[in-house]
Amino acid sequence: MKLFIALLFALIVASAHTGEAATRFLFAYGAIGGNAMPLWIAQEQGIFRKYDLEPQLIYIIAGRAMQSMLAGDIQVGLLGATHVTNAVTAGGDMTMLLGMEQKLNYFLNARPGIKSAEDIKGKKVGIGTPSGSLALATYVGLDHLGLVPRRDRITLLNTGSTPERMSALFAGGIDAAFFNPEVEQIVVQQGFPMLFDLGKANVPFQSSGLVSSRKYIRANSQVIKISPKR
Repeated sequence: MKLFIALLFALIVASAHTGEAATRFLFAYGAIGGNAMPLWIAQEQGIFRKYDLEPQLIYIIAGRAMQSMLAGDIQVGLLGATHVTNAVTAGGDMTMLLGMEQKLNYFLNARPGIKSAEDIKGKKVGIGTPSGSLALATYVGLDHLGLVPRRDRITLLNTGSTPERMSALFAGGIDAAFFNPEVEQIVVQQGFPMLFDLGKANVPFQSSGLVSSRKYIRANSQVIKISPKR
């Protein structure tokens, strides 16, 4: 966590200019979890303000946040690499400045009564949004369990954000879903045990990171400062 905070501000902060008006911009984070903690800490501790920055931190599900960034409505984001890849492939001017986790680190939780991969056959599994990291983790995780959705009659449902996915599981709308480590603890406490730890499979993957457009970076060196490679 400390390393990420240091790296974040090595990239996002220029030299301090006490007394200057703070630069305002929108900073979106696309998921609720530990990855967003440095942002909250920086805001609460006044670190942004120290460097004449005044970001408005807003939570928007990652797919919608990327759409807003492509439209120029949001300037900086903490989003999954899948969204950046999709945007760039479609001709978008986005780039990831700082990557974070280097493997898929999710847990599969299921309703009571589902005790093995075999029990998931014929069931409903929530995948978040189709193009997100969670969806990719679901496909990879099911593959590691020897499951093929079409063959095994597994229905994959787009359940939206993490809170929506949790609600769907608790209400019985889905039978299982993958969650990040911080949220997974809450899911377990609500009586939905962990069935599979995808993190132990060590699947290489660049998860979320600090994202902006090249155009915004070029025009706003006071907000985002890229140090030259050594």
